[in-house]
Amino acid sequence: MEKHICPWYLGYILANPLRRLYQNPEKILSPYLKQGMKVLEVGPGMGFFSLPMARIVGASGRIFCIDLQEKMLQSLRRRTMKANLLGRMEMRLCSESSLQIADLAGSIDFALAFAVIHEVPDQKLLLKEIYSSFKKDGLLFISEPKGHVTKEEFEKTCAFAQSNGMKIINSPNIRGSHSAVLRKI
Repeated sequence: MEKHICPWYLGYILANPLRRLYQNPEKILSPYLKQGMKVLEVGPGMGFFSLPMARIVGASGRIFCIDLQEKMLQSLRRRTMKANLLGRMEMRLCSESSLQIADLAGSIDFALAFAVIHEVPDQKLLLKEIYSSFKKDGLLFISEPKGHVTKEEFEKTCAFAQSNGMKIINSPNIRGSHSAVLRKI
């Protein structure tokens, strides 16, 4: 699902702890996550959001991290082991044309696509695959950087999600980002 992919080495910048000053994962995601949830994260990079989500969903929860870049997943795996969260997370390599998550159909409570959808050439297919993974009332949190994505482009992405059976329920205010939370209907 390649369009223009963030190089793996920039993952170190994106995982920088100073980023928490303006994008705190717990503050952003806590309203939508609960203990025991199954979470899908598309494009987790080196785990800036993944690791905090694994702590929030607890030992009974599961985070499925899907990425196109093996080096990102290797770094995420190392960081996950260091944080002693490996039992809560599963790293998966996807292909350029599919997330390869058919086995997760109907099992996901929450999905996160943070600063990644603009990198995907077939957004409709991506959103359809995510939608298929959801349980009833599954939530999708999408956020795109304003420096890469215009408001109109973001609205088009949201329209794709809505055409796949989702409804916008919230538009969180995240510094430097266009953001929306959608629910499966």
